[in-house]
Amino acid sequence: MLLTGKNWRLSASRKVEDAAALLDVLLKNRGITEGQSVEQFLAEDDGIWHDPFLYNDMHKAVDIINDTMDSNGKILVYGDYDCDGVTATSILVRYFRSHSVDVEYIVPHRAEHGYGLTEKIMDKVIESHPDLVITVDCGVTNVDTVLELKNRGIKVIITDHHNVKEELPLADCVICAKRADNTYPFIDLCGAGVALKLVEALGKDGRHKVTGNIWRQAIELAGLATIGDLVSVTNENRTIIKRAFKSMQNPSNVGVGIMNDMLLAPGKTLDETFISFNFVPRINAAGRLYDSADALKLFLENNPTEAKSAAQDLTRQNDERKEIEAKVFDEARAQLESPNRPDRWSLTNTCGPIVVYNKDWHQGVLGIVAGKLSQFYGRSALVFTDDSTEPGCAKGSGRAYGDFDLYECLERISDKLVNFGGHKKAAGLLVRKSEMGIFMETLEAEAAKIYEEKGLSGEESEEDAIVAECEIAPECLDFDAYNKVSKLRPFGIGNPKPIFVTKGLVISGIAQMSQGAHIRLDLTDKEGRYSLSAVGFGMGDYFSVLKAGDKVDIAYTMNEYCFRGETSLSLHLEDIRLEKPIGFMWQKADIAEKLYTSGLAMNQIAKMAPGEDIRDQMKPTAEQYGACYKAIERFGGTAMSTADLDLLARLVTNNYDVAVTPFQLKRCLEVFADCKLIRLRTMKPMRVCFNILRTGDKVKLSDSEVYRRIQGD
Repeated sequence: MLLTGKNWRLSASRKVEDAAALLDVLLKNRGITEGQSVEQFLAEDDGIWHDPFLYNDMHKAVDIINDTMDSNGKILVYGDYDCDGVTATSILVRYFRSHSVDVEYIVPHRAEHGYGLTEKIMDKVIESHPDLVITVDCGVTNVDTVLELKNRGIKVIITDHHNVKEELPLADCVICAKRADNTYPFIDLCGAGVALKLVEALGKDGRHKVTGNIWRQAIELAGLATIGDLVSVTNENRTIIKRAFKSMQNPSNVGVGIMNDMLLAPGKTLDETFISFNFVPRINAAGRLYDSADALKLFLENNPTEAKSAAQDLTRQNDERKEIEAKVFDEARAQLESPNRPDRWSLTNTCGPIVVYNKDWHQGVLGIVAGKLSQFYGRSALVFTDDSTEPGCAKGSGRAYGDFDLYECLERISDKLVNFGGHKKAAGLLVRKSEMGIFMETLEAEAAKIYEEKGLSGEESEEDAIVAECEIAPECLDFDAYNKVSKLRPFGIGNPKPIFVTKGLVISGIAQMSQGAHIRLDLTDKEGRYSLSAVGFGMGDYFSVLKAGDKVDIAYTMNEYCFRGETSLSLHLEDIRLEKPIGFMWQKADIAEKLYTSGLAMNQIAKMAPGEDIRDQMKPTAEQYGACYKAIERFGGTAMSTADLDLLARLVTNNYDVAVTPFQLKRCLEVFADCKLIRLRTMKPMRVCFNILRTGDKVKLSDSEVYRRIQGD
């Protein structure tokens, strides 16, 4: 069970009551207020574009490539196994093939070779006898292997977009905007974006021109990668995506056209959401499970039949990836929630990243599963399996939750690691299996120190916060408003999909979807003049909390829904807030809880509500104890549940017709925990996580020390 609300912050204070004002608010929130910047931002297929020769070493790189082509030299393009690396490799290989260049490509295998130009793949690189190696989406940190190639008389051009270390490789050229002496005006191109700029520079030079067809293919592939690699959708990236979508209306790349035809349902729009959730996962699946050569075949194949076969293979691999991912996720959850898991490693007794390990899990899905666990439990997560190339070691992938800096934590305990890398939100690491216990103990201790040092409570974490654009009146929610919002596409990092808030709505109907995984709400304004439809994906647990007649505020995004040729406006819920009942123990529930946990007696807390007798809303009754236990047993079961006390109290009241306040509910949970009926952890004053321990023994609550304290308080 997951019943957690979020903190809402409005970027604009004024309430929008007509669609005409909506676009102005959105642009102002993004700091886009003047003529040319507004025009560039809203342009359908144009915008900011920089001269490729502003890159350090670009002139030199073009000269080296042209000289190699003129002398019939052999070029090796070395890429990466994800969508960005595959598309970047395809961009350059397509260009060189258009000039009949002797070109080969290598993309490493995730499990065998790891990321980048590593020693594990150098034999294969050298065996191809290249005169020139061009890296794409990697290479900027591979100092030793680049030096080895140079010592063998092989020229090396690095094109990359990742962070550099103190020492740059001694390549002939390093085209990367993250280098300390960078001269390029935009640092957030993806790897395929940098490859695109190299092809543009070669075309501008004129010695080996770029045909219109090759350029359009390069734009399409760079657009896919820009969306898939989660880089900032601002500045030049925004223009790349717009131009890619324009070209994809009639794709030049055969594989892009085949994949779109296969996946894009009639009436659906080709947009960044489609690319992110349908196209890119298929490209990444090849590198996660097998060999990225399968994905390269899609983009390098000119025969539609062969391209379709490649697309079908990638779809099968993606289906397999989803099955493997789901299996690993379920097994990880079972491991975390097992009654046999030692108490000291239970979610209720730790504050640091959760750690799971299984020797048989597939390395290619560790990061995805870590991300899903992080979101599911509201905790940073590390997922380990046996490393395929380092005997005796476990390879892990981690994802951070909220404000927790995962990289900093690992850096502090680096003496317990064989190797690690990453950044604040994500990391990869290698641990000796014999030292896994020591690693977990050190990790937990260091995480606790970090929380104490920085005062991290999680109350204002990124995942718990919703930054909404503005409040919108119900009468403003129509297709005119949706079309205004759509002018800001493409959405992504730096230009997030707008979230809006509408207050004072009444639930007129509620239904479950997809076997209870999602909910659909029918809503009206208080006067019943306007009707709205909203879908809460992954919010199925709210079905037992909400009921017709409830007054709510909603946070949501605007979307279009196509069904049988009819298109309607659909609101996708980000959060729901129920109107709180009148009274101190609901309106000031967090204050009451903080006062009690600080040691204040109940009779003293009761004095905080002048003119209101709240004593009967503090100590639970036998009936309330019974209703609360039945509710958590029925809706939570033995699985780990995370819930806000006010929502959980509403669930109890709605399903058992026993009114209970959040304060009373928390007291019930504490007694259950003291009686060893549940494991309980308070994550913050109004949020708990717990799971039931099915002991089969009958328990007398009055024997609990916590129960006696509550009754005597």
